[in-house]
Amino acid sequence: MDINDIKNQIFKDLEQEEKNNEESIENKENNQKIFINQTKEKIFGVNTLTEIDINMLKPFNENPFKLCSSEELEELAESIKDEGLLNPIILWKQEDSYTILSGHNRIEALKLLGYEKLDNTMYKIKENISLDDARLILVDTNLVQRKEILPSERAKAYNIQQKALIDKDTNRNIKNIFEDVLNTGEMAEDKDLYHDVTKDKKTESRMTIFRYLRLNQLITKLLDKVDEKEIGLAIAVELSYLDKDAQEEVFIYFFVDKVEKLNLEIAKKIRKEHKKMPINRNTLNIITEKMKKKKGNKQSYKINVKDIEEITDKSFNNEKEARDFILKCIKFYEENNRE
Repeated sequence: MDINDIKNQIFKDLEQEEKNNEESIENKENNQKIFINQTKEKIFGVNTLTEIDINMLKPFNENPFKLCSSEELEELAESIKDEGLLNPIILWKQEDSYTILSGHNRIEALKLLGYEKLDNTMYKIKENISLDDARLILVDTNLVQRKEILPSERAKAYNIQQKALIDKDTNRNIKNIFEDVLNTGEMAEDKDLYHDVTKDKKTESRMTIFRYLRLNQLITKLLDKVDEKEIGLAIAVELSYLDKDAQEEVFIYFFVDKVEKLNLEIAKKIRKEHKKMPINRNTLNIITEKMKKKKGNKQSYKINVKDIEEITDKSFNNEKEARDFILKCIKFYEENNRE
């Protein structure tokens, strides 16, 4: 090897060393950036990723809230198109996966609009949180942000909140409500003391939560009827004390065969008789027949129209108008379950 070959080899070695040093510096800088970004995410909740593939997002498998219908999704998509995302989508990062905690419907709407990526202004990352924390974020955000919540959704949401909060060290007022809601509710329902316990506003909120929690004891067919407003909340609570077979019999009798129309008085009687005998078509026939006879033996009462006008500040041209008004009030009262 002559002197020129040696010089060339030295130059090559120096160039390679310089290149290696540059790559090393670049790697250190990248690692430092990654560390800084991860620290920002953990401490400040700052999104440092630029984009996330929308198809990589997973739905939360315990989500108690139903997805919008196709028509509702189209309407939501139009709203996002016009106004943008008013609230960021909340994602739970676990290693390399992302689970949706808030924004299931918005994600579907974005897909309709042709979105393939979420930029960092559209989402917020939650990391290093427990499963219970994730459940609470999902429930809390949906209870606050949703305009309409079905009774079944509220029932499941309260159930998730109760289980997640019961052992959690927190001063949230809702935890204190959950801690004694069952005692208050069971006592009131068992002894028919609803009007007494709801004179206090705090107790009334406990009773409302208690009643929604009871819905979790209903079979799906009856729970659907509650969502469809064919069964009121108070009636649903009475039916929730029946076993599953008895509930199935009730569903067939009142909603499939439609032998009779279910009301609160009948529901209470069914619950009472359920303690003594199995509930089937024969016993339901006996119960409803007894209720008919009892209703037929009831006396009629007259109400002075002037009394109604004084209480309501309304005026009526005749008794029929007053009667129709009273019936509407009673119907509203029953549909809103004495709340």
